[in-house]
Amino acid sequence: MNLNTFTLSGLYSHKLALVALVTLGAAFSPPSHAAQLSAKQQQVVNSHFNKLAQSQYAAEQRMTERLDREFTLQLTEEEYRLMRQTCPKYGMTFDTRTNACLRP
Repeated sequence: MNLNTFTLSGLYSHKLALVALVTLGAAFSPPSHAAQLSAKQQQVVNSHFNKLAQSQYAAEQRMTERLDREFTLQLTEEEYRLMRQTCPKYGMTFDTRTNACLRP
């Protein structure tokens, strides 16, 4: 018995049967229509969307503030690192209080 052989037409017939089944299933499924919302229901939906928008805005503000703090900290650390390397090249020391190279 050789398990590695199969007929090419058998493979295509399975695929064709699957495509036909999906096509027929889609053709016989009834279209769905959402019922119109009453004024009260629409008000509830609008209120929910407003709350979602406010929540999203607050989350975006918190994320922006956090990213801004992290960026400022990283920028300050890199600036100090650069100045600690640069000032000694010119015989000076870097003062973090004044953010300047000072002569000894």
